Amino acid sequence: MDIDDVRASLLAGGRRLGARGLISAGEGNLSARLDDGRLVITPTGLRKDELDPDDLVVIRLDHDERAARSRSGLPPSSDLAIHLAVHAARPDISAVVHAHLPAGLSLTLAGEIPDPAALPETALLLPRLPYVPFGEMGSTELAERIAVAMTDGPEPLASVVLLERHGAVSVGPDVATATDRLELLEVLCRTWRDALLLRAGRAVLDQATPSGRGPLSS
Repeated sequence: MDIDDVRASLLAGGRRLGARGLISAGEGNLSARLDDGRLVITPTGLRKDELDPDDLVVIRLDHDERAARSRSGLPPSSDLAIHLAVHAARPDISAVVHAHLPAGLSLTLAGEIPDPAALPETALLLPRLPYVPFGEMGSTELAERIAVAMTDGPEPLASVVLLERHGAVSVGPDVATATDRLELLEVLCRTWRDALLLRAGRAVLDQATPSGRGPLSS
């Protein structure tokens, strides 16, 4: 895939994340690897669903090029360390996507970690869901822990990692697949959250009506 195609895929991925409510304001970041070892990554501070091709930053994968700038003069994502660490640890993938998934945030804030085996789609496509405790955003320490979670066995290696109060990071052979995996994780998190709320509501009704006949019973 040439650089123009990579740029187009990153812009499309950002638009998808925005359209599905998975990012707000300047949240989230996406990157894709070029065949020559360079990385194309979204900039910091801008909405990822409103980017132009000139806003994307091209860096070398083997260097932490925080001083690099896009053609429009923008610096790379503040989460650059995550992308560098994951791409270096997983040479089998070409794309990394990070978003602050709303349902994922709420679950981890409440101390809940969903089980991907609960839904047929996630059981098949996201069989492993490592959880990474909170770390300073943009730090090398957090990036290294995410990379470890993405490479810990057994096979299959994880393609998505849930972060405490920080959304999730996904990988894939391309940006579209990595974005798909974040969408699937958010479906799992929403379903898990809704099930918890329904169970809690049912428990309240059962306590209020020992006979089991709640206000909606006929």
